[in-house]
Amino acid sequence: MDQRQRRILGQPLSIPTSQPKQKRTSLISFFSKVSWKLRFQKREPLKNVLFILAERARDPNANKRHTAMRGLGTMAREAPDKVRKHKKIVLDLLVYGLYDPVSLEVIHESMKTLTVVLGKIQGKGLGSFFIDITLQTRTLLDDENDSLRYSAFVLFGQLAAFAGRKWKKFFTGQVKQTRDSLLIHLQDRNPQVAKACKTTFRACSPYLKLRKEYSFQSEEDQRNTKLYRQLSHYHPEILQFFYANKIL
Repeated sequence: MDQRQRRILGQPLSIPTSQPKQKRTSLISFFSKVSWKLRFQKREPLKNVLFILAERARDPNANKRHTAMRGLGTMAREAPDKVRKHKKIVLDLLVYGLYDPVSLEVIHESMKTLTVVLGKIQGKGLGSFFIDITLQTRTLLDDENDSLRYSAFVLFGQLAAFAGRKWKKFFTGQVKQTRDSLLIHLQDRNPQVAKACKTTFRACSPYLKLRKEYSFQSEEDQRNTKLYRQLSHYHPEILQFFYANKIL
């Protein structure tokens, strides 16, 4: 593989080590994005690109796996029609990255790219990937890393919009299990995470509707009383939204 091909595939360029690390990283990121754009502009066969990304997505080197996830993100932005055509392959690679066993960077990049891809395909044709994405994303809502939490809330809120009839029952159960996390992170120490959580809470609100058959003394009613109190005190605007939409 020649130097030009290595640049196209997002490999780090030769940058003097005397430059600050942050500056070198930003330059590498910039050239990586530019090289991917050039590749798509030249109409490189998508099968060739996917084959390379598939190899890198499963490479033992975490940096190469991270590069693969980033490459898929660039592909989604620069060639959305091609991604829609080969969405099963793309989703399979991204879900693989989402469950990366060692690298938080790979997981984070996978979530960010999934947000882009789901937007491009409007959640259509997810199949069982919907379950895989939802289960893993839910576990990241309470992660200690602010960036991971933020991306997880954004993605979880997006999934709420794409559950549809097929996955409504499943996603309702996931939202109910997530309700405590949603309440906690409305007051997240990071303002951006708190804002993302608030948006996601609104998106998930239809799945929190009460069931009339519950008795007043049920555990569900006790949990909703706690929900009323917390929202009334900390986020009255969300409580008003729930009442206006007959959710509570």
